[in-house]
Amino acid sequence: MTRLYRSTETEPYARGEDFGRAHASRIAATVAGYRTMWRDLDPAHDPFAPGELALAATEGFAPHLAAEMRGMASGAGLDPRLIGAINARTEVLGALRAPLRGECSAVIALRERGNLPPVAVQTWDWYHRFRDSWLVWEIPLEDGTTTRTMTECGIVGKAGMNTRGLGLLFTILHHADDGNGIGVPVHVIARATLDLGTNIAHAAQIAAAAMATASTSLNLSAWDGMRAAAITVEVHPGGPGFVLPDAAGLLVHTNHFLDPRPALSDTEPKKNPDTLLRRDMLTRQLAGGVRDAAQVIEAMDSHMCGDSGLCCHPLPGDPDDQYATLATISLNLANGTMEVHDGGPCSWHPAAA
Repeated sequence: MTRLYRSTETEPYARGEDFGRAHASRIAATVAGYRTMWRDLDPAHDPFAPGELALAATEGFAPHLAAEMRGMASGAGLDPRLIGAINARTEVLGALRAPLRGECSAVIALRERGNLPPVAVQTWDWYHRFRDSWLVWEIPLEDGTTTRTMTECGIVGKAGMNTRGLGLLFTILHHADDGNGIGVPVHVIARATLDLGTNIAHAAQIAAAAMATASTSLNLSAWDGMRAAAITVEVHPGGPGFVLPDAAGLLVHTNHFLDPRPALSDTEPKKNPDTLLRRDMLTRQLAGGVRDAAQVIEAMDSHMCGDSGLCCHPLPGDPDDQYATLATISLNLANGTMEVHDGGPCSWHPAAA
């Protein structure tokens, strides 16, 4: 299975259409997987209405991505509203009150000594049924720069980086006000931040301006060849919130709010306290300083919380409706590369830098 696709089209609709043709069967499988999940939650669920709302919200926030989504639908032979719906899959699941738990753990470490670029690593934990749905998409933009993102087929973006020295890690959050309508999809916000952000402050400003109806953390890192910086934008209805690295330059985000204001309406810790444990484990293990990505990946190689561990695997039985660490991502902002390992930290042993 090919996990990397390099687009050549820079015009958004044409780029989406090309991508849709090249990945028609995988996009259809993504759509089918989410429609199955939605019908299990509500047998009468209609994906076309939220999909249309998602397209409209995207048009108002990032018109080039609405064009790309429509092109993708044309290339894949699908109704554009279905592409809108899967891009808003987080918002749709929130509106259906799906019993989601937290997923993904992200680490950014600023290494000021020696003027080194930041270390940025995350796991991507999601339903095992989507284990074959993801790829790395390299996207040339009309201004001559490039965005690279690890995403699901049919969804415009998730974690990634651009050639302007900006990286983004992505973890889900849960707020009491989630699920009230379909705003700008969080996956659209992530991709727009990478496409449009000229620097880390501008990227945070873009993310903060989105009218969201679901919650997520966009963990931004940047490197200008001399200095590194990082900030988390905690997107949520009525938001955003912001979080900075600690005094040692460490920023660890799992699936609970760290900004104290939205934390008052955080629904995750009570339901799934593993988010607190995972963050604490990473923070303690990396508190002495981070050398390289290999050290972070080693710290993430833990199954202590079982199927809610830093590295998680389905329990015995039907795996499709269980979580797994489907991919592990490392961003190198110094050389503009993104490594994505097919599986969890326990099966990835990169050499130390």
